[in-house]
Amino acid sequence: MRFTVVLFFIALLPVMMLVHWWDFEERQQPKLRDHVERILKKAGIRGATVDLRYLDLSITGDAPDETSITTARQQIREIGALRLINDRLSILARLKATLNEDQQKLSLEGWMPDAAATEGLREFLQTIRPDLQIHVESVQLSHLVRLPEGEKLPLRADSPMLQPIVGAMHVPSALSITRKDGRLIISGMVPSEALKMSIIDAIRSGPHGLPVEADKLRATTFALAAPFTSEEVIVPFLRSFYGTLAPGDFSVHADENPRLSADATRTLESAWLTYLRPMTKGRRAEMELTYFPSRFHFPGRRIETALPEDSLQTVRDVLTGQFFVFAPGSATLHAEEQARLASLVPALLSAGPALKLIVGGHPDPAGDLKVEAALARRRAEQVVSFLIEQGTPAAEIQAVAFDPVPLGTKHAPAQIRSVEILIQ
Repeated sequence: MRFTVVLFFIALLPVMMLVHWWDFEERQQPKLRDHVERILKKAGIRGATVDLRYLDLSITGDAPDETSITTARQQIREIGALRLINDRLSILARLKATLNEDQQKLSLEGWMPDAAATEGLREFLQTIRPDLQIHVESVQLSHLVRLPEGEKLPLRADSPMLQPIVGAMHVPSALSITRKDGRLIISGMVPSEALKMSIIDAIRSGPHGLPVEADKLRATTFALAAPFTSEEVIVPFLRSFYGTLAPGDFSVHADENPRLSADATRTLESAWLTYLRPMTKGRRAEMELTYFPSRFHFPGRRIETALPEDSLQTVRDVLTGQFFVFAPGSATLHAEEQARLASLVPALLSAGPALKLIVGGHPDPAGDLKVEAALARRRAEQVVSFLIEQGTPAAEIQAVAFDPVPLGTKHAPAQIRSVEILIQ
């Protein structure tokens, strides 16, 4: 009897094992899996997967921070029966960028694997936008950080992680040149280093001799193209605008009218407008110009004549305020004006052959520009001829027609239809 009972229970053992296995698989294991999933969800683990093979546990998922991972691991250990053989909880690398209100500071926050990767990112973004202060102090570091699928270090413009940030870092091109404290200060943003250097060279090429500071002119491929960012457009204009002894200020921004202020003549204004036309695309340039009859009238111009200062001052005293007037429509120098002109000759001769003179005719601004310009030149040539007859060396006298200046303005000539003599 006893032997029979023993045989019966031995026969039942496989059945009991199957029942026990079925009970674990169908009831206990799902409960354990659900329990682990609830732990991960409560800890904030996103995209969690739980693989439970009997008591061997494997978990994966993306945590918001290290605290979430620590909490989840601790609670799983407290279950006791499970053995965690594959723990792939991690923090997904992510970045967010914020530009402050004055558009000068870019702050990054998020998670990166280490300090080297973060510094490399900062340096890369600085090359994209050298005008910005890049701050990475809010980026958190952890060995638990993993890069998204397909991502690799170092991060670059085509990195999926950076696409939203890089796409928002494009900046309108801009250029500003300001004359301040005897210097020309250039600032702005242009699309290439070659254009930047061409701009600097064009500004330095003029006869003004002013120091040029270009530390604030930045080049980046993330500066958006604009009409003025074509080298064929901007460089000829700058060579002309800064080709005077007294250059002024100039600025241009994408989708805005160019602005310039300077001492000018009507001839220079016309040239500048011609150069600006491809740049403005129909827009009106905002110009604040102070008109002078010629570049020889510009304030602060350098005297080319190589004479001692006392000799120069003597000639200045003789010539200042002298205007030799002609009748309307005439290029004939009347006897009265000849006598006044002859009285100047001794002082001019005493200065010696090094004296260089500009003899210019002032046109009537109310008349036809072409007719008045030709007449003004003939009047100047008449005065030159008379001076030569009186013994003044012809090689050092130049006859020109000055540009018209509106009557009543500060630098209009005291007499229209007249000739003025200046030291070159």
